[in-house]
Amino acid sequence: MARTLAEALAGAGFAVAAAAGPGAAAAHFAEADLVLADRDAVEGGADAVLAAEGCTLPIVALTGADDPRPPAGAGGQVMLLRKPLRLDALVDGVRGGLAAGAGALVIGRCRLFATSRTLVGAAGEAVRLTDKETQILARLAAAIGRVVPRETLLADVWGYGAAIATHTIETHVYRLRRKLAQAMAGGADLIRAEDGGYRLALA
Repeated sequence: MARTLAEALAGAGFAVAAAAGPGAAAAHFAEADLVLADRDAVEGGADAVLAAEGCTLPIVALTGADDPRPPAGAGGQVMLLRKPLRLDALVDGVRGGLAAGAGALVIGRCRLFATSRTLVGAAGEAVRLTDKETQILARLAAAIGRVVPRETLLADVWGYGAAIATHTIETHVYRLRRKLAQAMAGGADLIRAEDGGYRLALA
């Protein structure tokens, strides 16, 4: 089935790399935009195994018509397609998954869905952010590791002028750090305070 689906998707214009299973798929995460998997091919569900392997890409999971299990992962990461499947439904499903993924910002091993203010962690766990936390994280990620001055964050996120004194940003960054640590399952502090501003340290 994998070979048939790969040929069909390639014929529809997609670049496809086949993997022997969810564990082998991890080698393709860095260059892929989406993972297509047969949910029933792996005990526990391929979507759940992929999320546990650290997949933060959109996942299109093929599943039986009577499968009652909800999608694994969180934050809209997994789309279910019911079998038996027509080619046009498969292509539409893949395009829909790619469109959903295009709305996500990759931050290390996490994905930020700004619209739903959701951070999907390395293990597929969803961490809800406030609107301001989402804007801060997106602004820091857009700087690609450079320091974003405190005044710039205040202006971009709150619309404050540089002359306004407030500790609001420190409070929001503190809470955002805790949520990032939760999504990353611990690890180093990714938001660094330095040179009058903040930097997202992904390396």
